[in-house]
Amino acid sequence: MALSLNNYLKDLSYNYYLKKDSYEISRINTSVDNMLSKLDKDFEYLLRKRFVFGSYSRGTILSRSIDIKSDVDIMVVFKHSEYERTPETYRAWLKNFADKNYKDRYGSEVLKSFPTVTVRLNNINFDLVPAKLETNWLNEEKLFIPSKNFSSNWQETNPYDVKEKLAEVNKKYNYIVKTVIRLMKAWNAKNGYPFDSYDLEMKVADMNFYNDNYQTGFFYAVNQLSLDWSAAQSKKDKLNSLRYNISKVKDYLEAYDSTTAKYWLHKVLPY
Repeated sequence: MALSLNNYLKDLSYNYYLKKDSYEISRINTSVDNMLSKLDKDFEYLLRKRFVFGSYSRGTILSRSIDIKSDVDIMVVFKHSEYERTPETYRAWLKNFADKNYKDRYGSEVLKSFPTVTVRLNNINFDLVPAKLETNWLNEEKLFIPSKNFSSNWQETNPYDVKEKLAEVNKKYNYIVKTVIRLMKAWNAKNGYPFDSYDLEMKVADMNFYNDNYQTGFFYAVNQLSLDWSAAQSKKDKLNSLRYNISKVKDYLEAYDSTTAKYWLHKVLPY
């Protein structure tokens, strides 16, 4: 029976994770509270609700020391009048809000990047996503965000679906899925982001980890991960390099050489 890095991988994932009791998360929580308070104050009656979603709420966000692109997503749902409000109108409102409250303050930066407005602070980035709510003929509320294809159109979304799905599959597979996601996101960040972070999470969440532990689940995810045929060759090379290095990890575990196995492991994962 080969050596195992199961507990080692679990500990690595834990170290990458932005933990609830850390000083970093305390600072971020303060920034989140300030952001939400400023949104309430500036928009007042124009605001229907605002809430945090994304990796921050799903428990898959990494420390910025591991992933410089770690951010907090905030859905900003406006009180909508169909005849007078477009996605671009709301984005302009959010850009003005961010400029007023954050631009050029303590090194902060504000960017308007479709479909969000990004606020870069020293300790965290915020992505502000404009949204609207509509009620259908069944009296069901539907949430809409700007369409990725046309800046003047809307597309339906449900940010809660992703969180619920991940919680479900994580429980189904003995709570290893979030750990594997954190490991894969750490590799992705270390290697120049060949995958969009959200897409990477969804790809791993769709995998079958039946009877896996942290190690076998991570190795399985590495082999199952794929890129679209049209992806840049540089991205394909990074994925092939990942698979090669993990194959070397397996070889040295089979040879009972954990030191060299860890050497190859850290060619793809940060310490």
